[in-house]
Amino acid sequence: MNRFRLALILPRFTLRKHLREGLFITALLASSVLGTALLQAQPMPIDPLWKSEQFRKAITASYGIDSRIEPVITTNEADIIRDSAAAMAAGNREAAIKVYRDSSLLPQSPAMLFNLAGLEFENESLETATELLNDALELFPNFRDAHRNLAVAMVRGDDIETAKVHLYRAVELGARDALTLGLLGYCHAIDEKYQASLDAYRQALMTSPNEAQWKLGEAQALLALNDPEGAASIYGDLLKDTPNDSTLWLAQADAWVQLDDNLKAIAGLEVARRLGDVPAASNLGLGHLYVTEGLYQLASDRYVDAIVTRELSPSRALDALENLVNLEQWPQAREVLTVTEALLRVPTDSEAGEEAEATAEPEEPAQTELSEKDTSRLARAEAMINMRDGDPSEAVQLLEVHLDKFPLDGQALLLLARFRDQQGEREIAEMLLERASRDPEVEADALREHGQLLVTALEYEKGLEKLESSLALDPSEALSEYVVAVREMVE
Repeated sequence: MNRFRLALILPRFTLRKHLREGLFITALLASSVLGTALLQAQPMPIDPLWKSEQFRKAITASYGIDSRIEPVITTNEADIIRDSAAAMAAGNREAAIKVYRDSSLLPQSPAMLFNLAGLEFENESLETATELLNDALELFPNFRDAHRNLAVAMVRGDDIETAKVHLYRAVELGARDALTLGLLGYCHAIDEKYQASLDAYRQALMTSPNEAQWKLGEAQALLALNDPEGAASIYGDLLKDTPNDSTLWLAQADAWVQLDDNLKAIAGLEVARRLGDVPAASNLGLGHLYVTEGLYQLASDRYVDAIVTRELSPSRALDALENLVNLEQWPQAREVLTVTEALLRVPTDSEAGEEAEATAEPEEPAQTELSEKDTSRLARAEAMINMRDGDPSEAVQLLEVHLDKFPLDGQALLLLARFRDQQGEREIAEMLLERASRDPEVEADALREHGQLLVTALEYEKGLEKLESSLALDPSEALSEYVVAVREMVE
């Protein structure tokens, strides 16, 4: 009776174990996709702003007569400014700059320094423009637009901390223009202060409702604040005007991922892919999404696209490989293994010497140096593929060679122990499981499998000891039931 009960529980425990592993794989995939998507949630490149008409007008705009925030212009200064403006109206920027440079009034005129800085900025002379604006602020510290324009120069130079100082000062002096507020939103996004970023972008849109850069900023802030539906709506509106912008399709796909709408996310990523080159991380995320939908060949194709770019870290490339291995998609896993090995495996000294002798052609990019952990992951994945969809003896040889280098790799020891057990080599399997149990990462699994092996051999007392140790390390209802059944057999 007890043996019959044990026979019923064992397959049930095994089934539950597989279900638990399946849930783990699903969680891993969700994490991988989300991690890829959140890369896109970083502030969009702000470079397109510098080409916009709104920016050009703001940076070169004339100013009014508020003496608190703008310097008073003398008659002589007004003549110089007018002559320069006339040259600009004729389309001659160099002549407009020369008018200021030739004037002896320039070093002591905040207004002329400010206007010249605007011309130099348009001329892509960022360092010169920055020096001129600093000179203007030394002469007139409350020059509001000079603070704003200097912040622009700092943002373009990636000096966000200095940019914020001048943006805050411009706001203190009453700035409410879209450029000041929009740049402030961008700086807040860089600092991951997304609520402040959202508020600033929305204020900017009140005075400049058609500026795409501020709409993008608003959408990304919403995405970071867990409002993907609002973000997706904004991206959709922007795509109506610029349907060929692959960056927008990628960004909207992030929102669909957060909304758990994988099919729409896949559609958006595929549109972006067909419009042109997409980042390797996006192809990787697309592959993960295909896995969640059970479309394994498409997943493999996108994984290969991502890996061959050499843009992925070894660990992320191995994540893709392990996804297919864990789901037992052997043909697709082998495809990914082939490109992963070619790009990540470090040749042995003898291989490197043979390759050097065999060819005098230009060298290919150096292969990535793998960490010990990633070396183990690659070896285990290759062994599993060969065991299930290739030559098992080759897999065993690979594991044994790997264990000569890394004798404490618990996962590899577990794989080899399972194979030896299947071949009826119980004593070798036990020895391997004993070694594997010394690895904290797999100790519970090694003890459980060792216990099951002993129970199968009717060594109930020894098996119970191993199983109870495993249960203490990794409690589960299924294993607990199994332990109870074995304890009854012992008693």
